[in-house]
Amino acid sequence: MKEFKLSGKTVRIARLLKNISIKEVAAMTGIGENYLAKIERGVKGANVTYINHFRLLRTLRELGYTDAQIAVLTVL
Repeated sequence: MKEFKLSGKTVRIARLLKNISIKEVAAMTGIGENYLAKIERGVKGANVTYINHFRLLRTLRELGYTDAQIAVLTVL
């Protein structure tokens, strides 16, 4: 399977589909709530860093998403 890069849009869609608040995802990842909100909105300078990519990926898996489902959300 090819590697895929998570975007803020992917995280937002996944979070909303599971009806999880941004506050809950921030607590699960250890990423600040305000910074996570900026990532989701695509604010310039608020990028998914290397370490945050893995934190977000782990969290999405904990929420029950498979890698295939995450890949599909990434394409949306």
